[in-house]
Amino acid sequence: MGKCKITVLRTLYFKDLADAYPPHEKGPCEQLKEGDVFYTSGPFGVDMPEGFCKPAWAAIQTYAAVLASGGKVYSRDDVHVTACPDGVRPVLFRMERAEEE
Repeated sequence: MGKCKITVLRTLYFKDLADAYPPHEKGPCEQLKEGDVFYTSGPFGVDMPEGFCKPAWAAIQTYAAVLASGGKVYSRDDVHVTACPDGVRPVLFRMERAEEE
């Protein structure tokens, strides 16, 4: 069974939105940093990586399961780019299948 490799591409912050819709944390996400790499775990390769953001995981876990099992997201190539659901401090991810080591 494969796993899913998740790479943090970008962490963004929209100050104007944070100011307009308080209360919001100021600045980009503090938990995930650009360049961070995570691998899913577990017997089926689809468990949340250690140290990963729970709300972001809730948004992308279906994609991780599809990629870990060898599928394609939206019938595209083997790479999927997606984001966490935080509209003020979004984090962009590159997701791809990773074989067991």
